[in-house]
Amino acid sequence: MSKQDLQLLNIEVGTFKRADNQLTLDMERKLFRYDRISELNELKHDDPDFLQLTNLIEEDHHVVLTYLLPDKVKNLKALPKEDKAIRTSIAKEIMNQAIISKSSYHVNLNPSNIWYYPMHHVWYAYRANELMPFDDKHSDLEKYRALMLFCLTGATYERLLDEPRTVINKKHPDELLTQVIGAKSVSELAEIINGIEDFVNYQEWQQVDQIKASHKRKYIYTTVGIALVALLMVGLVKKNDQKKYQALASQSQTKIVQLKAKNQLQKYIDNKDWKAARTAMTKAGYSKQRQVQTLLKYKQYQVALNVDPSQLNKIVNLAYKNNQKDNILTWVLPSKAKGSIQSQLKLEKAIINYDTNKMGNEVSFTDNPDVLLRMGEAYLDHDDTQNAQNVQTKLSGLSINKAKYLKALIKHKSASKSVDNAKKKLEDAEKADDKDKDNKIKSAKADIKTAKKSLDTAQKEVEKWQKKVGE
Repeated sequence: MSKQDLQLLNIEVGTFKRADNQLTLDMERKLFRYDRISELNELKHDDPDFLQLTNLIEEDHHVVLTYLLPDKVKNLKALPKEDKAIRTSIAKEIMNQAIISKSSYHVNLNPSNIWYYPMHHVWYAYRANELMPFDDKHSDLEKYRALMLFCLTGATYERLLDEPRTVINKKHPDELLTQVIGAKSVSELAEIINGIEDFVNYQEWQQVDQIKASHKRKYIYTTVGIALVALLMVGLVKKNDQKKYQALASQSQTKIVQLKAKNQLQKYIDNKDWKAARTAMTKAGYSKQRQVQTLLKYKQYQVALNVDPSQLNKIVNLAYKNNQKDNILTWVLPSKAKGSIQSQLKLEKAIINYDTNKMGNEVSFTDNPDVLLRMGEAYLDHDDTQNAQNVQTKLSGLSINKAKYLKALIKHKSASKSVDNAKKKLEDAEKADDKDKDNKIKSAKADIKTAKKSLDTAQKEVEKWQKKVGE
């Protein structure tokens, strides 16, 4: 492949390489917080607003994401070369998508991460969950404002994030750009961009008039004629179809309320006002599932439980994954929670506290594989191999992968003890003062070597079944 066929595009977390219809993003592994790369598989799910992620691998301390590009799609960095009408149309589409408030992921708004096809098609490439790197240095308003100014002027996005006023000519300030810079919220910015598109389209027609002066009156008459017909049509609609108009107005009002709530939501999240955030999500039309997903993105486990107690198992799994299991001890379920959910939370707390009486009483009645696996791991952490094996036997009839994983952990625990015992044997042999000392040392070293091989084998088994459990 020649250098001319390769396009490099930089965003805050890495560098895209485009070759034909394939786009790859290379990032350093140390930027991620996952234990297994399979934890990122959710990103492969199709979403019409995002490019299709076709491959996700880890190699040589790097994580490489591969995307498929639609035919003839352009990167947004090329937008400044387009006509004004196209630039403002794409800018309007980006604002109307409201991707940051709509998506549960952290979406990068760097132009290098955005792809378009005139006039109204826009896709995003990189999106991040909490285990992935993302830009949290700037607010949503700062990112959208910089992106809009880039679309309108072609100025550098990275500089516009911190210095948006660099696009203003002090002697002859552009009123439209001044409005963009002065926007106080994302929703206000969206309204300004919608107005700018109308204005630019009007300007485009003015330029056509100047080039074709002989047709000026024709254009004016046609425009006025269309406007008059439109007004007459609106009048007829109001007169003959008032109910439909009112229904449409009601729908529009609902959408306005939802849009305002979505834009207020990030402010409440930034201020950690979770009560107001819940109210805003409800007004924005968020389902319970989406509310929980949004709250968990910010590790608000208790608030998520208040929204939907039935999601307890999912929330507990995430707390464990984030190494915040002790947080579970403070959780309280709302009164509306079912008795089975209340019982599970009590058992989850017993596992963390290593309440063997509670665990022993419940193991026979528990059919949740996740809970049983956590119970088995707790026993192993306290060197109770026998009870861990009992749990493993129960798991075998519920989840083969989790049962195999727990079995691998038990073998690993045993192999680890064998290594410790062999090392202790070597220490004793080296301290001995008799004629068999050398033979004892040789025997102990051989035992260590054998034990370490068994431990390596056990470790591979653990990793194998841990990966399957995560799939």
